[in-house]
Amino acid sequence: SVRQDVLGEVIEETYREAIQQSGYEPVASPQIELVSGMAANEPVKYTAIFEVMPEVEVKGLDQISITLPRSEVRDEDVDNMITTLRRQQGTFREADKAAEDTDRVTVDFVGKLDGVAFDGGSGEGRMLPDFEAGIRGGKAGEEKTFDVAFPADYHSADLAGKTAQFTATVKKVEALQLPEVNETFIKAFGIDSGDQEAFRKAIRDNMTRELENAQRNIRRNRMFDALLEKNAEQQVAEGMVRMEIERMAREMQLERQIPDAQQRRELAARIFDEPARNRVRLSLLVNKLLDERKLEVDQDRVEARIQSIAATYEDPQEVVDWYKKDEETLRRLEAAILEEQLIDQLYEQAQVSEEDKTFQEVMALGQQRG
Repeated sequence: SVRQDVLGEVIEETYREAIQQSGYEPVASPQIELVSGMAANEPVKYTAIFEVMPEVEVKGLDQISITLPRSEVRDEDVDNMITTLRRQQGTFREADKAAEDTDRVTVDFVGKLDGVAFDGGSGEGRMLPDFEAGIRGGKAGEEKTFDVAFPADYHSADLAGKTAQFTATVKKVEALQLPEVNETFIKAFGIDSGDQEAFRKAIRDNMTRELENAQRNIRRNRMFDALLEKNAEQQVAEGMVRMEIERMAREMQLERQIPDAQQRRELAARIFDEPARNRVRLSLLVNKLLDERKLEVDQDRVEARIQSIAATYEDPQEVVDWYKKDEETLRRLEAAILEEQLIDQLYEQAQVSEEDKTFQEVMALGQQRG
């Protein structure tokens, strides 16, 4: 009704004024309980219930101890990367040989449980590790019999946790033929000179950037994990946690998997509550530190990062120009750099040790959480 619309406007305006005068910092929209105002000539009275931002105190910065990986790109790592690139460009050719791990093998097979063939137990295709081990060493035309243990979480309940007997006939063995690292191969990767040394340098430079990114992620994650550990008792606003849970549910596209809104909210609350609380708690702690330390973005560092990112593209200048023109993208990068500057300061107070890791080990660690 018109009166309800007017009431809504009055409540919104007076609530906003009251909040500004009070100095409170609500974390979410209030719960409004109307006391009076619906009847004609009746004064408008209402109660607004809202949650405020908790007090934040960062503790334990001088008690943090962290171990970081130390690594570098070695010649062996470059060699392995070139082999990987060759495999990606390789072709399979039929060969009269025993099947090895890198080969592609075509087989006909029949699987049985207690002597009875089961559905899906025959055909062609890629199978479980036990199956691949069973046909390893087989040549075209040979028949092999072996057991396959299905994992307890196998998608078929009839097979989960059971051991089946397979008979497989090898129809064809194809070996992977790797291309030579010649001028043609090198030019395919954007090295116009076709020179091997230039090729290896480009690969090393790219791997070095990847290693630096992984080490940066590890450095960030381990500091923030330590910060959360030292401040596990820091209170969080429940409204912020609810909003973070909703955001995480949208990221996972739960609405596609669970159409019912109530079921979706209950599931999201169960699986996202703890990570959502950690995200909110970490955000409170980091924002408190940034506010206390009055850090300003190091623009030289921003420019260096843009140049590093641009170097991975075919037209670096186009990427640089895009960053300069897209305000939102530049703002996100500046926020990331500011966070890194804070992390640098926190490491100055921490006890830090290092351990040697290979390139592959660091890359795996860097991908565990982004």
